[in-house]
Amino acid sequence: MALAMIYGATGYTGSLASERAKVAGVDIILAGRQSTKLEALAANLQLPWRAFGLDDPLTIQTSLRDVSVVLNCAGPFADTAMPLAEACIEKGIHYLDVSAELSTYLAIEELDQKAVSAHVTLLPGSGGIVAMLGCLASKAAARIDDSVSIDIAVHVSGTLSNGSVASANSAVIVDCMRLSEGRLVKQDADETMSFDFGDGRGPTSCLPVTLPDLFTIWKTTGVANIRTYVNVSGDSFLAGEKDSGALGPPEEERERNPYHAAVIVHGSKGEEVHGELHTINGYTFTALASIEAVRLVLAGKVLPGLQTPATAFGADFVDRIDHTHVRLTRVANEPCVGNA
Repeated sequence: MALAMIYGATGYTGSLASERAKVAGVDIILAGRQSTKLEALAANLQLPWRAFGLDDPLTIQTSLRDVSVVLNCAGPFADTAMPLAEACIEKGIHYLDVSAELSTYLAIEELDQKAVSAHVTLLPGSGGIVAMLGCLASKAAARIDDSVSIDIAVHVSGTLSNGSVASANSAVIVDCMRLSEGRLVKQDADETMSFDFGDGRGPTSCLPVTLPDLFTIWKTTGVANIRTYVNVSGDSFLAGEKDSGALGPPEEERERNPYHAAVIVHGSKGEEVHGELHTINGYTFTALASIEAVRLVLAGKVLPGLQTPATAFGADFVDRIDHTHVRLTRVANEPCVGNA
């Protein structure tokens, strides 16, 4: 029977994904570095577990025995993505993760040809903002024959997990970046842009930020000019309640803080398509989307080499996630076919 491994299962996102996999009936084994935490989680979920570090390639490969798919939830991904992805290629195992670190996508891209030769899928960003924005951008760009640029923003609500903060700190890029003619170039960090997220707030000022979507949306759509933005509300960079010891926001907080995204796609003849995405909290979305990606890969929905959720499963992948809706319109308010 095909078996998936969740590495980093005891972290905040990893535990949410593990719980979702259990509910969805996906056969998984929990994994990570700390045996004590793994044993406790495994006992709670009644699942098998396996403890190993990522310092020795042979140890990793041995620990991946009997596994068909690895979902890496262990950040910072600058430390974990490459050792696991390389071991997966060596063993013919498909690699997925939930990274939001641009540097790891650029590093994994270097493994693309090896993965193609090994018939292995490399799917970083299988859940979370990368899946949200990639599918939204792909749907919008498909409405224009010759898309030349994409501006896209995400509204992040609620607190971030400790792991997200650690990953963000480890992946700090000094310069704010945008994609220009397929090249990463500097962008003025003070050059804000207004987006209407369709959440009742009207045009909302967003800050430019360097997201992995600069790379993944280009790979998905072929559009070589991309700018990424963020708008935050609440104590987005405080993990959990102060002094609570929580790894991340509790369920009731996630339920109060849905995410939204907005995109503007420009065509060569001056056309514009605007899009909105409305969904559940980003952490809940990540657990649902990443396990859905695992399920599809286990079922044989695979393409070799480096993929994005939209290239692997189509732009409608986002529609598989509960309470997620996309709406597309033209600037002239002529409706486009979308997922209202």
